[in-house]
Amino acid sequence: MQKEEKEQLIVSHKTYNKSNELINAMGKGTALSQKLFAIGMQHIEIDDTNNVVATIYGPELRKMFKSSSGSLYEHIEALCDRQVKGSTIFDWNLLMKDKENGKIEAHQVVTDASFKNGTLTLRYNNSLTDKIVNLKKGYTVLSLSETLSLKSVYSLRLYEMLLSAYDRKAYITKEDGVQVFDYDLTELKLDLGVINSGGSKEIKNELAKDYPDYDKIEEIAEKLGQTKYKEYKIFNRNVLSKTKEELNKKTCLEVDYDPIKSGRKTVGIRFFVNKKGVAVTKEKATPANKDEIFDEIIQLLMGDFKVKEIREIAEIAEYDIEKIRKAYEYMQAYNKEIEVPIAFMKECIKNEYYLNKAKPKKPGSNNSFMNFEQRTDYDFEALEKMLVDN
Repeated sequence: MQKEEKEQLIVSHKTYNKSNELINAMGKGTALSQKLFAIGMQHIEIDDTNNVVATIYGPELRKMFKSSSGSLYEHIEALCDRQVKGSTIFDWNLLMKDKENGKIEAHQVVTDASFKNGTLTLRYNNSLTDKIVNLKKGYTVLSLSETLSLKSVYSLRLYEMLLSAYDRKAYITKEDGVQVFDYDLTELKLDLGVINSGGSKEIKNELAKDYPDYDKIEEIAEKLGQTKYKEYKIFNRNVLSKTKEELNKKTCLEVDYDPIKSGRKTVGIRFFVNKKGVAVTKEKATPANKDEIFDEIIQLLMGDFKVKEIREIAEIAEYDIEKIRKAYEYMQAYNKEIEVPIAFMKECIKNEYYLNKAKPKKPGSNNSFMNFEQRTDYDFEALEKMLVDN
């Protein structure tokens, strides 16, 4: 076996761990930045200021990128130069919600970068250290070769997001095969960096709310001139369709999708995801279990439901916290008084009523469902009719 083939075989078996919090953070970065992060995870240490530092030598970069020309070094030099106009590695920012204070915080991922004498040195923000190294739970194992094979930054982002979501759900449900994930269209654009969430105080303020109004965020983005791929047909043609093709061809994922419509308008995307069974990703799924997910669901619903009821909601949603969150947001925005919250939530999740935006509450209406005395004689058919009529 030739040396080059042996090297590629080694690369194809390498993996790196990435925090699900980083994977699911909204933000914008270049494809090269994402790939250098992946390579850097093979060469990291923590310095005396608690920063994660990655040192990568030129021959390693050439080998990873299969490059023999000087253009690779030129691209990396430009990426590390703060004076270069356009996207540099310093423009890679992530937006994450602080669970304790509920505020949206923007984090510059790389604080220092240099490329000298053929050696790349990256220093990561020390506020992200616990999300990069010594990960014990809440992370996804990613294939280095698959990451490096992807050309589009949208493919890279969606690869991480869907693989993380798939491993998490498959681990909890103990079921292989196709898994389904729904995204609000504007939320997906924020996740992919099509809408730059960190560039607007108004958008950050809206995202900091428990129940962001994505229609309002879309309007703000349009006022700011962020109209790229505004129309669904253009977004579908230039982003979703090409990303699907690249992921299916180059990664362990098999991806398909359908638009979620409200009337004639596309309001979301439903992804159908399966895994081809690559051994490296089967080796170690996202370290999570039902108890960990249930703790998150309790934090979301505890003020309004008893623990027994929360368990019922979790079971009917198959511990899919995003389904539960969307159903809960739908109920919070519902314009009629809800007499049986537990029944409402279960039917909403079961029939996916949350895919249609709830009508706004009428002024002065009392939509409180807290401290409700539970009934056992409710009429599910009447409840379903009420939901459908909305």
